[in-house]
Amino acid sequence: MKTKVLLVGAALAVTAVTASAETIYSSNVVGYVNLDLVAGWNMVANPLDAGVNTLNNLMQGVPNATQVFKFASGGWMNGSSYDAEFEEWSINYEINPGEGMFVKVNEPCTITFVGEVKAGAHSVDLPAGWSMVASPTPVAGTLADIGLTAPAVSNADQVFAWNPTAQSYLAGNSYDEEFDEWSSVQTIAVGEAFLIKKSAATTWTRNFEIK
Repeated sequence: MKTKVLLVGAALAVTAVTASAETIYSSNVVGYVNLDLVAGWNMVANPLDAGVNTLNNLMQGVPNATQVFKFASGGWMNGSSYDAEFEEWSINYEINPGEGMFVKVNEPCTITFVGEVKAGAHSVDLPAGWSMVASPTPVAGTLADIGLTAPAVSNADQVFAWNPTAQSYLAGNSYDEEFDEWSSVQTIAVGEAFLIKKSAATTWTRNFEIK
């Protein structure tokens, strides 16, 4: 899944992101994110806040019969299908920044998210057990780069990302709290979601500040 990101601020776009930073320094930022999807299954996240983050608002213009499956409360919700003739989804799910979904398309396509990253703290609830999540801010990098370290995760918590080319999950990545590191280096793209399995509920918080 290829990603193109354009963020335009009132004065400047994102100006500094460091490997260990929890904070992105920028003016108020609005823009769009293009995600290139392969035919078949893609694990996708909404990287921007459009105000009303429903499928009808976020994902119009996708191929007919595109399907979305949202994972919530430890299980899969009913699939939503896109009707190109009426330009609407059968179930108008809300997908907020930091939430993920499986998107199944019958042909390669590009979907575009338009919105903003609001200043302040952005939190993602990580319940015990399984959940599908993503960075609540549009920043790519390793799991450590995007802030997925203690206290958001604890020992033996696992992440499972999706390989759209192979149409299969990558090997699980396990967190070692003693050494504050993951068992393998794994990069997460903007607009990419992943499954996480946790032993206890926590909150994953990222900050976006104006400077």
